[in-house]
Amino acid sequence: MKCCRNTLSKDFWPTYSAFANTFGGTVILGIDDETRSVVGVDDPEKVLKELWDLVNDPKKVSVNLLSPKDVEKKELLGRTVIEIHIPRAEHRKRPVFINGSMDNGTYKRNGEGDYHCSVSELQQMLRDASETSPDSEVMEDLSMDDLDSRTVSSFRERVSKRNPAHPWNDREDAEFLRLIGACAKGDDGRPHPTLAGLLMFGFDYSIMTALPNYHLDYLEFSDDTRNWSYRISTGTGEFTGNLYNFIVEVANRLLVVNRRRKEIENFSNREDSSLIRAQRELAINALIHADHHGTRGIRIEWRENRFSVRNPGILRIPLVEMITGGISDPRNPRLALMFGLIGMVERAGSGVSDVVAVCREMGIPDPLYIETSEPETVTVDLRIPPFDDVKGEVLTILEDDPKVSLDMLSKKLGLEKNKLVRLVNSLKNEGKVERIGGTRGYWVVDRTR
Repeated sequence: MKCCRNTLSKDFWPTYSAFANTFGGTVILGIDDETRSVVGVDDPEKVLKELWDLVNDPKKVSVNLLSPKDVEKKELLGRTVIEIHIPRAEHRKRPVFINGSMDNGTYKRNGEGDYHCSVSELQQMLRDASETSPDSEVMEDLSMDDLDSRTVSSFRERVSKRNPAHPWNDREDAEFLRLIGACAKGDDGRPHPTLAGLLMFGFDYSIMTALPNYHLDYLEFSDDTRNWSYRISTGTGEFTGNLYNFIVEVANRLLVVNRRRKEIENFSNREDSSLIRAQRELAINALIHADHHGTRGIRIEWRENRFSVRNPGILRIPLVEMITGGISDPRNPRLALMFGLIGMVERAGSGVSDVVAVCREMGIPDPLYIETSEPETVTVDLRIPPFDDVKGEVLTILEDDPKVSLDMLSKKLGLEKNKLVRLVNSLKNEGKVERIGGTRGYWVVDRTR
């Protein structure tokens, strides 16, 4: 909200930059910031001309994100206001800055205020905007000795088993690592690890010399308390701490804990394997899309009814496009290639859409994506309602509407019909539900059973 009666407020431009660099937002010209009262815009045509002149002036704004559909005159309480929707800038256009100064004119949004970006925030946006992927950086200060040879051997064995005829299988280690983008020649003419190679095959203490905030954490909780029952974490000395060994350990644990859940909640074999696949996909996505230079590490949490993954760095493409699938824009394409070689990335640009498809097939809610700006992180929350909780919802609906059909019940619960039928049959076997009559009949509920 900006009070702009006769001219465009100077305060508009830091907000323009802040919304563009964060998650977008709407500014309404003609509302007093302090009193929140509608004062209106006295000369809207003059203010609009000033807006379009300045937003298209590269000396004022680094990039124009507005189109005519984003700007609208409206009547509010008998006065004219101007509503401006400022879209989130796609990563190649960030940072969006004003007054010709990237250092002093770049803002981000935090709650209700706009603030100058720090040097690290600017660097993060510039990394995302670069045509060169962050994981292709050559680690000149490190040598090939900083890569764990046993990890490389294990990785190569998986590649060979998955594709015995792959032309790279018979190459020497050094050549193989070069071909997959794990190393490259430095300015001294010698091979050095790339950031992707270091992350995938390095020792955690070597990785942390290049990435001081690097940390991987997988935690299992047996209930909703903060006390974890099992943990895989870098810095413990229990494993090398690179991405490859971490994801292998996590994938093995997901097999164990989900089999246990299957026994508790009667998952079918198909549902069990689909759930494991979705959880593994979310974990892999976090490693591939993380800004490993960020200030937060990667954290994965498993609970019986919830699986969450957090990685540094915000989304690079809109979530709706990620769900649709087919658009591949990983922050770390070399890592994506490496995981693809061992079958952990099936199709480019399909990760999120595949997970959503699994959720809808199983009749559970779509994963929830939560982005934060300070620091920049993405958290994906996959919630799996307990079987007994869903039963309780079914009983409540049948009590409130005894004539409800299975089709309508399926829509109300957002549950797949086949899963609902199995659940209702379970309630019938327990004696809690009885169907009286045929298609025009009704339900009888007995909660005492």
